[in-house]
Amino acid sequence: MKQTNYDTNNEVNFTSKKDIWLALFIWGTIIFMCLLMIIDRSIMLYVVGILINVFLLWIWFGTNYKVTEEQLYIVSGPFRTIVHIAKIRKIKPTKSLLSAPALSVDRLEIHYNKYDMVIVSPKEKNAFIRHLQSKNKSIEVEKK
Repeated sequence: MKQTNYDTNNEVNFTSKKDIWLALFIWGTIIFMCLLMIIDRSIMLYVVGILINVFLLWIWFGTNYKVTEEQLYIVSGPFRTIVHIAKIRKIKPTKSLLSAPALSVDRLEIHYNKYDMVIVSPKEKNAFIRHLQSKNKSIEVEKK
């Protein structure tokens, strides 16, 4: 199964790697909310349950990273971040559990501008790094 989609506009999409523990948490919460809505037929619970489930599904199916000629678009559900590839200084592997647009703990820290940092978890880490380096040769890559 191919995770990377190549576009004719020189855009490359990378999907997020997904860990089983996060899948269990997200899908467990969705199932739990559905059961609560079936058991307690309250309008308020329906509204809250549907909002929570839509949000979790949006995160699960909508976390990806698009690399264009000049920018890295990071999308995780309703959250969006744009990083100018020319401003990326360093990429290093991390197992950080900080809140991030990443569905795995097998992550990459991307340092850009002077003090900014974002954490991502592309399924194809090496291809992701190579593609960014092809756009910005000065990106330093730290090994584990």
